Amino acid sequence: MKFYTYYLSLLLSGTLFMSGCDSAKTDLPINPHAEIELELFDSLVVEEFSIMYINDINLQYGKALIVDKNKNLFLTDLKGQIIQSFELANDGPNGVGSTGAQGYKFLDDKRFVAQGFLNGYFVYDLEGNQMIKAPYNTDNLFRITLYRGRTTFHPYLENGQIMVLGEELNFFTNEEMDPKVHGLNIYEEVSGVFRYNLETTENELLETFPPTWEPRVTQRYVGNRMSFVALHDSKESYALLPQAGSQLFIYDMGNKNKLRETIELSHPKRPEVFPSISMDDSNEIENHPVFSNLLYAGEYALVQFFTKIPEDQLKAFKAKSEQYFNLPEYKEAFRKYVKPYYILVKNGQQIGVINELPVNGNIEFLDKEGAIYINDNISPEVERDYNVFYKLKIKE
Repeated sequence: MKFYTYYLSLLLSGTLFMSGCDSAKTDLPINPHAEIELELFDSLVVEEFSIMYINDINLQYGKALIVDKNKNLFLTDLKGQIIQSFELANDGPNGVGSTGAQGYKFLDDKRFVAQGFLNGYFVYDLEGNQMIKAPYNTDNLFRITLYRGRTTFHPYLENGQIMVLGEELNFFTNEEMDPKVHGLNIYEEVSGVFRYNLETTENELLETFPPTWEPRVTQRYVGNRMSFVALHDSKESYALLPQAGSQLFIYDMGNKNKLRETIELSHPKRPEVFPSISMDDSNEIENHPVFSNLLYAGEYALVQFFTKIPEDQLKAFKAKSEQYFNLPEYKEAFRKYVKPYYILVKNGQQIGVINELPVNGNIEFLDKEGAIYINDNISPEVERDYNVFYKLKIKE
């Protein structure tokens, strides 16, 4: 391990993608920056004190996978009633390791998959019995990003075999990803998206920066941030979102993952053209509003980004202290400037933006019916001894 960086990220998300609307609606003029309203219509409540996060919800099975901050896993119904609880964060033969899992996702109506911390993938039945353990699909650790309430892998079945589509930052060394050494070739040669067969352990790297991605077309360097990937609930397509830039890509799962469409994204709070940066710039994450999450289900996809502290203020904070993030003035600027925003896409084009949520909390999940789940457990407005996930619907 030559180099190790650790980023702890709390991500919210927001963008929506809709296919299949009638021709009358598609002929109407669309304002890509129209403000979309969300309406509260239901909630999922879990009677547990520890802060919880949604990892997966499946409407067809009528079940949810929810984890708490103590690394325990809960199987619930769609109202939050606990069906089964699991203590899998251990080094025993049935565990995922003492550090716990990076996330849990349903495979089908009888099984779920856990992604360990670089120690393997684990398949369980709904009683918590481990059925399969597959080795991790990378051996080395060069960098790691941790997310609350966001999973980076998506299991599915292909010809009866268990597959995983996901994101992984450790397929390439830091030297191989260094733009000062390789220039813009890294966008063609480096990949952080994979398809992994848990039964044969065959790993395939997929396209991470498509040839039609604007920075590749214009030969510009916009940082070496990777792409988010989200598998559609039909398992027939997936969405790819480079964190820098302003485009969302939809791929068909079959036919060698053929690129189906490119969707242009914009928001008044983001630059129209994502700015080029120096290949020597080490502060790319702080200076530019990269995308921070992607959800894709049913007729929708959900993309989110955060605004940033103005660069001149950030430089002033750094000049004061190496621990600038502990400065009271930095914390005040963070509260003032760092806000989540969302972009909504429907039928292959952007139809609006979401600038405010009608309830407290963070967007955490999107189901196939278009319901958005808000986690109000991390910093609730009112203290309580149970967990609430608000369900919102889109008003167009």
